[in-house]
Amino acid sequence: MAITPETRAPDRNKPAAETELPASQTVKPSAESAHARGAATERSGAFERHAQSAAKDLVRKNMLDPESESLIYVAMDRESGEVVRQVPSETLRKLRAYAKAVTEQSPGPTQTLIRTA
Repeated sequence: MAITPETRAPDRNKPAAETELPASQTVKPSAESAHARGAATERSGAFERHAQSAAKDLVRKNMLDPESESLIYVAMDRESGEVVRQVPSETLRKLRAYAKAVTEQSPGPTQTLIRTA
């Protein structure tokens, strides 16, 4: 049989402070909080409707970038042609292309660095 703290010291397992309150002493939500919840629900519904309508106007493409040789996801606005979303970002794409170019130009792992001091 295992010895647990409850069997060894039952008086120490009581809470330090009583947390159960009678119903008359509990905190009740105000009418303003119910109104705020309703307004938040309305805003989130409007956002979802906007997101759905915006999603219908997008052209989505997966492309292979020749410079970095990585797969790129692009979402463009159908009307304006503006890029709305790109994964990875343009900055990361350029960094990958730069790293690839530097790696191709390096002499390779056959050259070693010799420390003289």
